[in-house]
Amino acid sequence: MLTEIGLRRLLKYFIFGLWDMVFRLLPWSPLRVLWMKLFGANIPWSAVIDKVNFMNLDRTGLPGLTLGSKVFLGPGSIIDLAGRVEIGDHAAVSPGVIILSHLSVGFSDHPLIKHYPKRVEKTVIGTGVFIGANATVLSGVTIGKETMVGAGTVVTKNIPEKVLAAGVPAEIKKKLTYV
Repeated sequence: MLTEIGLRRLLKYFIFGLWDMVFRLLPWSPLRVLWMKLFGANIPWSAVIDKVNFMNLDRTGLPGLTLGSKVFLGPGSIIDLAGRVEIGDHAAVSPGVIILSHLSVGFSDHPLIKHYPKRVEKTVIGTGVFIGANATVLSGVTIGKETMVGAGTVVTKNIPEKVLAAGVPAEIKKKLTYV
């Protein structure tokens, strides 16, 4: 295990574990934003960060996260920072949403690795996007601006702008038009 993970990554895992313990104790969003900025997150003061869970902080670290202005990250949401994650201005990530940036079935000798090789890809949530509660966005996906993703949806491929997408897997249900 240590040979596959490496001592350097194990040390980073320990440091970010300590970072996460402090993050979980911070009672208000402005303190969470400050703590994230101190460790390299590209995040504006206007972001509202609830009790979010970060995974794979030992990979890209907080510099792998870019948030636009007035972004909301809801409680219990999970952000995977094995790869880069970008979330545009005015995006809302509801409670329990999972945003992934990698796929890995396990160690390199896992029997499924030949069918599902490890991959790390940038995941992008566009400006003005709303993602409903408990939705999952898979790695490498881009969700176009001003798109609504329904609660419980699993987004497996790119979604264009200004649509309502829902279902497992996500399907475009209708175009969003403005009066």
